[in-house]
This record gives sequence, C-alpha cells and structure tokens, in this order.
Amino acid sequence: MPDYHLLGLGNLTSLVTGVQLRLWGSEMLIQCLYDPLNRQPYLLVFRDCREIHWNVHESGAIQDSEANLFGILLGQDKHRQPAVITTDIFEVSILYGHFESQQQCKSHD
Repeated sequence: MPDYHLLGLGNLTSLVTGVQLRLWGSEMLIQCLYDPLNRQPYLLVFRDCREIHWNVHESGAIQDSEANLFGILLGQDKHRQPAVITTDIFEVSILYGHFESQQQCKSHD
C-alpha cells in the first residue's frame, strides 16, 4: 500500500463500502471506512475521469457490503498515470484529472 499513508490515515486497515459514478462517469467517489472497529468514514474523489477499468476478482463475494482495501496507488493527476485501488473483491484503475480525499477521521499511529 505505498500511497495509503498519503491519505493522512494511520496504520489500521480500511474497508470500501461503496462506489458511485457521477456525471456520466467523469467523477468517481469511493466510500471507505478507516479502522473497521471504530468505523471512521472518508471519501476518495476522482474528478475529470477519462478512463475507468474495473475487474471483479471474487464473483462469489459481490453480495458483501464491504470490501477489504488491500492497496492504493494514487498515480498522477492530469491524466498522466492512473490510480489503482485494490480490494479483495475488485480492482479499479482510474485515469483522472484531479484527486481529493475528504476525511472525517483523525490520524492514528
């Protein structure tokens, strides 16, 4: 998880609880929970998306309401290098113009 700490989070794990596409797919919101025991929400927002590639790893788990976040690479904005979000259920690659993390939790070490 090379870029996980760039989000300003501590060493605990995160879960992905939802993914939304808005504005015809040009905006992607990934809803997450930091520290599954205390369930502190945060949101990953990718704007001006040009390409989104989605792979489902575990088709038997698609009924689960939460996915374990295994890795996040933020890539580079302005469509230079895609971000890659990897979970136990899916992996998504996003070529984006702008990224923002909206956190409602404080950093823990």
